[in-house]
Amino acid sequence: MPGFAVKRKGGRIEPKYLCTICALLLCEPKQTPCGHRYCQSCVEDLARSGRRRCRARDCGEDIRLQDVYPDKAIEREILSIAIFCSNVEDGCKWEGIVRHLMAHLSECDFEKITCINAGQGCKVLICRKNLANHLQSDCEYRPVTCQWCQETTPHKEHKDHRQTCPVAPVQCDWCGKKGLTRAQIQEHQQPETGDCPKMKIACSFEHMGCKEKMEKRQLAEHLKKSVQNHLNMTKTYIVNFYSNFEHHRQQEVESRENMRILLPRLEKDIKDVDGKIAEIESKLSGEQASGAASSGGNKTLENRIEQERARVEELRRKIAAWETRVGTFEGIVAVLNREIEKCSSQMEAYERQRRQDREIIETLERKVRSLERIIALKDVALAEQDLRIQTLEMTSYDGVLTWKIADFTRKRHDAITGKTASFYSPCFFTSRTGYKMCARIYLNGDGMGKGTHVSLFFVVMRGHYDGLLRWPFRQKVSFMLVDQNNRENVTDAFRPDPTSSSFQRPTSDMNIASGCPLFVPLSQLDSSSHGYVRDDTMFLKIIVDTSDL
Repeated sequence: MPGFAVKRKGGRIEPKYLCTICALLLCEPKQTPCGHRYCQSCVEDLARSGRRRCRARDCGEDIRLQDVYPDKAIEREILSIAIFCSNVEDGCKWEGIVRHLMAHLSECDFEKITCINAGQGCKVLICRKNLANHLQSDCEYRPVTCQWCQETTPHKEHKDHRQTCPVAPVQCDWCGKKGLTRAQIQEHQQPETGDCPKMKIACSFEHMGCKEKMEKRQLAEHLKKSVQNHLNMTKTYIVNFYSNFEHHRQQEVESRENMRILLPRLEKDIKDVDGKIAEIESKLSGEQASGAASSGGNKTLENRIEQERARVEELRRKIAAWETRVGTFEGIVAVLNREIEKCSSQMEAYERQRRQDREIIETLERKVRSLERIIALKDVALAEQDLRIQTLEMTSYDGVLTWKIADFTRKRHDAITGKTASFYSPCFFTSRTGYKMCARIYLNGDGMGKGTHVSLFFVVMRGHYDGLLRWPFRQKVSFMLVDQNNRENVTDAFRPDPTSSSFQRPTSDMNIASGCPLFVPLSQLDSSSHGYVRDDTMFLKIIVDTSDL
């Protein structure tokens, strides 16, 4: 971090204690071969920038990182300087030496810190004393749990979620029915299978020609009043159904009438031809008897006779063909008439059966939907019971919390990248009616331990029995990082400062965390000689002394 932006108690800070780059009180001072001093972070920034020349006004020498060394003498002097808190202008009254500044800043109520929801998108820098109120009321990214589906969303998105939550209760716009979820309302208003009594539906005789639409509860009354109309529509539908058959039948009737008119004419023509043939044959017989006819005349008569006979045979064949067709068409017409009558009877039977089936299906569907709603309510109740049981199983009431942190690698990576800098443990109690507490851990450190240590803090939470307890909280708190190889646990402990707001009776869900920003070095976690992390799991113990409660 850059230098300390503080004011010296009793005078100005001497220039030798100021960083050449940031002009603030040196933090982890480093000295260059040319004699100038820099904060460690400022030297690192200078190296990364590529311009490695001394920034002193009268110098400009090249700086090599390997030639830069810690200035312990100046550091000791700086750590002993009496100063005011860097937040003195914001109202902090703390006074002390630089050595104790970082410890103070880790719990200073006026220190500007990032919101714990920074990983979700909150960019607010806020005084530590105002953080609880910010998290409770102002943070747009504070987690809000949906009261219906229990899904957690950022506060800024919660309003949109409420408009789309499938489990949210809504009221039917048509019938005013309440107690349905948004998913159930869609089924309730489904035209074919819904049970909304005021839903507009088409008449069941729509395919017969009825154009009426009405509320579902009015359908029975409509059917009762429109029996005659529906019968007429059904009759029209049936007539149209076999109109093509009737058209063909009419064509055949007309053909049959034409044939009845044509047949007498053909018969008359045949009789005329037969008479002519008989007359010719009579003449031939007379001529043959008298012997007066010539051979040429005989041939002419014979030819005429053959022609007339051929004509007669042709007429007979046509008559036979027409009679055959008439008989066939009469049979077809009779069959069609029988089929039409049969279809009409079947359609009436099918319509009666369809109405009965529809009533049965609607009754069963209503029963199924009722059972589905009951099952859904049971599932919600079971889920709530499971969550309550899990919470009870993880809660201790003897002042000792054994905290299992699984999936350690991913959570540490999230802390390094800033996605989730910290997270809280399950709550625990000193007794059934005692103090309610939890722990908060930064796997990549916080404050003076950021990037080098794991920071572990203790949090006093608001409980149901706070009015019966002694305040401020005074119990000794011990932290323990468990060595899973059973060799060397890491322990630390502290007694609460009764003047700190962290240990007063909570006025919000939880107080400001307080504890150990330098609990354990990050390098020690990866040590092969210890088992602080095994199978990607870490175990912590938080022990609260309950001997005097």
